[in-house]
Amino acid sequence: MEFDKSLIVFESNPDFADNPRGFYEYIIKNTGYKTFWVIEDDEILNALKKRGVNCAKKNSDEAQRVIEKAKYLISSSFYFAYHKKRGQIHISAWHGFPLKVIGFFDSASANPKEFEDLKVITTQSDIVTATSRFSHLTLSGMFAMDPRKVYETGYPRNDIMFYANAKEELSKLIDIDLKQSKLFFYLPTMRKGLKAEGKQFDENIFNFVDYDCDGLDEFLEAHNTYIVAKLHFADMQLINLEKRKIPKRIIFLDSELMGKHLLTIYHIMDAFDGLITDYSSVYADFMLLNKPIIFSCPDLEKYQIDRGFVVDDPRLLMPGPVVKSQNELTSVIGDLLNGKDEYKNHRQYLMPFFHKNLDGYSSKRLLHVIENNLGVNNDINKNYSYLYDDCKSPLSQYLISHYTYELYYDDGNGFSENKKVTGKYEIQKFKKSHIYLEIKLPRVDIKQLRFDPSINGGIVIKNFKAIIEDKELKIESIINGIINNGDILFNEHDPQILFNNLDFMQPYYMVEISFTVCTTFSEEGENIILKTCKRSADSKKRFKRLFKRQK
Repeated sequence: MEFDKSLIVFESNPDFADNPRGFYEYIIKNTGYKTFWVIEDDEILNALKKRGVNCAKKNSDEAQRVIEKAKYLISSSFYFAYHKKRGQIHISAWHGFPLKVIGFFDSASANPKEFEDLKVITTQSDIVTATSRFSHLTLSGMFAMDPRKVYETGYPRNDIMFYANAKEELSKLIDIDLKQSKLFFYLPTMRKGLKAEGKQFDENIFNFVDYDCDGLDEFLEAHNTYIVAKLHFADMQLINLEKRKIPKRIIFLDSELMGKHLLTIYHIMDAFDGLITDYSSVYADFMLLNKPIIFSCPDLEKYQIDRGFVVDDPRLLMPGPVVKSQNELTSVIGDLLNGKDEYKNHRQYLMPFFHKNLDGYSSKRLLHVIENNLGVNNDINKNYSYLYDDCKSPLSQYLISHYTYELYYDDGNGFSENKKVTGKYEIQKFKKSHIYLEIKLPRVDIKQLRFDPSINGGIVIKNFKAIIEDKELKIESIINGIINNGDILFNEHDPQILFNNLDFMQPYYMVEISFTVCTTFSEEGENIILKTCKRSADSKKRFKRLFKRQK
């Protein structure tokens, strides 16, 4: 299939944000590529359409058509890996520095099926972005992914921090004196995720035992300081802020208002004098601004047990003071406002661990990787499948699949589960397999026979023959399959072959069945699927033309 090499389709969670957004901004300003966004939120979709951005609703027919013809698919996680066809390039631009365990290391993903799905989608992905050698190795390890698919381009979303007019953008969201006030950005990590992840903000948004709403407000007012907070987008839908007592000088960003102005946190990040966070990897991005970071972690030990980190002691990777109470938080903020930044040198010391590049050209580097096909030919999971061939590797044993067949016989009372003969045969996954079966039947008069070549389908059968007493049986019908030029495509569950020329007057004792079979994901199987689908489509067109003439 030919794909449009000038078309890039974007997706992110949340919509129109994160690394795909940063890369998109670079693409439209510096290249001639066509762009298209897949959007879930209706308000953001409408806002984008008003601005002339090519986009469509996620899972709509229009979105699916564009996805299927684009050469390049870029998302903030692995969304497009589910849709990607052979020949398309999927870029997982990712959404954070790997501080917490994820992927195969994540105890939150306890279901074995989730790990199977994860292996499929990471195999489907071609390029993953990272910010440093540590994040490169950690991401590839936690996703069990070929390290050559990960590139230390930096995160495109961080490019936005280098060119955005942060205070001007922030003024669209909050109505305070931004010039005279001191501002701290509070960005905690997700709490209501896949499992218990530390304390769940049940009493206050800091989880402080000594939380004093009025006292915190008095402190902030005395220092002409505001804390602007934005909880994780997943938590905002679950936490009722109206039931919590919030200081007047803590302002929550309105996600809908941000969406209306099509702003992300990276457009406003540089407006703040410091960052307050807990275990969110956003602090790795904020380090590029060389400003103070406070780690508010009253539940550090619980979070470490619940979720876990990539190092035994996460404080080794925290370039700022770790506070566990409101009293400690206000003390540190007071020191910073008085010019006492004890971790300035430590931030610089840890910088190479987090960032290989300290500039705003991550998108440019990512485009270079894409255009030079650097991420396409290094996919060990797909390109080295020849290692499974016979006589080349002991891995060949894992290519053999066992399929169960069923031969139903009708003695005059119809087919039933207690009147069948079952057996097994082997298929070599990426090759054609020649099958010959001798199936003994009970000594009863048989009126009809039905052969089910497998239980789940997903196979293509060629050169099918069924013989009784030197007489070849004719196929009466195919159920859950399609015949095209003698090839039988069974792509659905419970495939069946029924015969119509049995001699009702004599009993049968042996059926010989032979056929050539391959799976639908083998190269030959895919070719037959394409031919069959084309033939079916042509038949539908001929039927429509005939129907019109008859009308």
